[in-house]
Amino acid sequence: MTSRVALVTGAGSGIGAGTASALAALGHRVALLDRSDSVHAVASQIRESGGTALSVLADISDPDTVTSAVDQVVAELGPVEILVNNAGFARDNHVLDMPLSDWDDVVNTHLRGSFLLLKATAPAMSAAGWGRIVNISSISALVDSDRANYVAAKAGIEGFTRATALDLAPHGITVNAIGPGVIVTEMTKRSAERRNRTLDDHVEVMRQSIPRGRVGTPHDIARAVLFFAAEDADYVTGQVIYISGGPHG
Repeated sequence: MTSRVALVTGAGSGIGAGTASALAALGHRVALLDRSDSVHAVASQIRESGGTALSVLADISDPDTVTSAVDQVVAELGPVEILVNNAGFARDNHVLDMPLSDWDDVVNTHLRGSFLLLKATAPAMSAAGWGRIVNISSISALVDSDRANYVAAKAGIEGFTRATALDLAPHGITVNAIGPGVIVTEMTKRSAERRNRTLDDHVEVMRQSIPRGRVGTPHDIARAVLFFAAEDADYVTGQVIYISGGPHG
């Protein structure tokens, strides 16, 4: 496999950290973006394992910050060839009780951030005639309660994926999305707390609804990212794959 420059947002923990580590293990030079200092520890672990990793603190909903972060990545690693738009978080509430700030913050990070990163990296991919963009959606894009902001953001990412796949296909760039189901991360812990459950109890409740009989891990999602980012995956674009342990309607 050709060594590429990969940029992963939300790489300070969970799916983003697992994806960055998996890409680095294949020999890619990885840039990790996050708003949390934890991203530095993840990058350090990758380097200790023999990989190449650069960590950058960035709020991806801010255009100037995104431009500065991508400029730093290009200067230190080279032009971005693989982009994984993973950054995001949840602020759940009944839609009638949801503050405007919670709507804006969630939508801006997930959807606006994905747009800004694509705008900042796709021109170089286009010039090279090769690029891979993977957007992280969620099974919640189909439907979920008390999460109107999160559902709207993730459903928007899926529409954004299909539309940009059409725009960028002639330039050698593929755009695909992954919709994780129950993946145990920090977000899972917060979800358990909101329901007054221990993490173990919450995971067990969720497990019982999954046909495969287990919850997912960041590795399950990283494997799909590696498929979409592969050199010979150039005929797969505009697709959304749900990784949730079973079919969902």
